Amino acid sequence: MKFKAVMILLLLLSPIIAVFGETSVVIGHISTEIDGKTHRNALLNELRIYEGKRFESLARLEDLVNSRANDLLKRRLFKEFTWNINAENPEDIEIDIRIVDSFTLMPRPMLKFSTEKGLTLGLRLDYFNAFGTLTDQKFEGYWSPTEILFQVQVQEIILGPLHMDTSFKQFNGKTRYGNTDGTTLIEYRNSSSELFISLDMPLGPGSPWSYRITPLASWLYQYDSATIFNYFPDSLFLNEGFTPGLNHGFVTDQVNWVGNFRKGYYFDFINNNLWYTGSGNSDIFMESDLKGYLPLTSWFEISGRIGGFYAFEGQRKNAGDRLRGVVDYMTWGEWGNFISIQANFKLFHAGNLFSLHLRPFTDIGYVYSELWGDGPDAWEYCAGATAIFYFDALPSLSLNIDWGWDFKRNMPELIIDTVHFL
Repeated sequence: MKFKAVMILLLLLSPIIAVFGETSVVIGHISTEIDGKTHRNALLNELRIYEGKRFESLARLEDLVNSRANDLLKRRLFKEFTWNINAENPEDIEIDIRIVDSFTLMPRPMLKFSTEKGLTLGLRLDYFNAFGTLTDQKFEGYWSPTEILFQVQVQEIILGPLHMDTSFKQFNGKTRYGNTDGTTLIEYRNSSSELFISLDMPLGPGSPWSYRITPLASWLYQYDSATIFNYFPDSLFLNEGFTPGLNHGFVTDQVNWVGNFRKGYYFDFINNNLWYTGSGNSDIFMESDLKGYLPLTSWFEISGRIGGFYAFEGQRKNAGDRLRGVVDYMTWGEWGNFISIQANFKLFHAGNLFSLHLRPFTDIGYVYSELWGDGPDAWEYCAGATAIFYFDALPSLSLNIDWGWDFKRNMPELIIDTVHFL
């Protein structure tokens, strides 16, 4: 009987004994071979390793380096990234790292067409891994019949274990609310300035989860015109004045590239808050997304997404952004749920020029609004396909031609644009 009791106790304590029985390790030497502009210090800061750093175990060190290296690979900053850990001496671990930088300075004219905004003309300059610091700098300005924008962004600023993004945006554009029959109920044009800072904080060393917090401030200072049906009071939408906000939530991104396919999953759970001091109104809502990608062969991938939102105050504008085929502003409301299923076929590869993929999709949504209630009008149905050109010389860039059909309103949505993965 005593023997059984001792065995049971040992079994219960075995995980604890295993943890405390692990040998700690110390990084003795880090060798880096860098072909390009990336600075060694920036690379090691991003990997969160340095000579003399002690880890509880070799497994902890391997998990950290693997996690941080995968995060860098997702940004497609390098043509090559290899690393190796020599653990022959636990008190003198050797790490060898080799990277080959990609070309990451991308000035490009913006020529985009969408059913919602018409033809968009502009210029964008993206400098990823700017000056070898692993920080991204982006400058953008464009014009369309519905909006004008100028924006400056500095992203992926390394602050120890944290990442910080900053942005300043000057905007003049239309805000619109659509209806179930395809008409526009509300339309007004406003100007605003916006500044935000976002911090991405990992929940632990090597943890796939991070907590993201984004305090922001904007100033809505001009409303040029308004067309609002009598159903809505004007004061509901005239949110002029200083507007502070705070967005925060949890994010995990476990999606990796396998050639031009993706594998893994992404999940977020975000709380968005805006307070309009001029009108006393507020927008407070929760939203969440779960995306999954599964490549089955070298030429076929299946993926899907489920998500939703719930507004405590105000409405979730542009809820059609979750539905390809539905113009964004056509649906909006107090809560909604969405599901999307798509396939991705690699049709052919043209020498060393590009690969062509075709991605048929079906999107279904259910959006409740006080205007149309929770009956049949709340359902959204759309289907379509996206043609994607992946360019061999620019692995971080693709050309997308996205066409979908809104079955409820019997109208199409077409978007032609270039997409960056960095």
